[in-house]
Amino acid sequence: MWEDMAEIVILALLAGVESGVALLPANARVLVDFDLVNTDVLEYAKTYRYELIHGITETTRKQTQKAVGDWIQSGQPLSVLEQTLAPIYGEVRAGMIASTEVTRVYAEGNSEAWDSTGVVGSWRWMTSQDDLVCAICGGLDGETFGLDDIDARPPAHPSCRC
Repeated sequence: MWEDMAEIVILALLAGVESGVALLPANARVLVDFDLVNTDVLEYAKTYRYELIHGITETTRKQTQKAVGDWIQSGQPLSVLEQTLAPIYGEVRAGMIASTEVTRVYAEGNSEAWDSTGVVGSWRWMTSQDDLVCAICGGLDGETFGLDDIDARPPAHPSCRC
């Protein structure tokens, strides 16, 4: 199964790295160690298996991996991934899985980029600050966490928008 999903997860992680670098101040961007990032991304991709999607078969897992990979390569909006996953999971669950899994992998990529600088040691939880922010995330908004605090990374729950 690694062969089927490695490229997909690596592409998602690298997109997260790119967004993480973009969030750094301009003078810190040059500190990103892409050799270290690439090594860490590969290691994460080897262990990531979409395990948090409960109650799916191996066939469904492979369909999900392909859909996410195709979506990342296309650069299309999240709604396209949701539409692709809808025949597999149903409309509601497809939206939840799409947003949750993309958030998880992009957050990991952000963290890898920040960690590689050697100067960024923490990150701040940021919500959308709108009426749709849930109680879980609203309580986290503005809190700072260490890069090594893996359990604190988004997503905090399914369909997390942070």
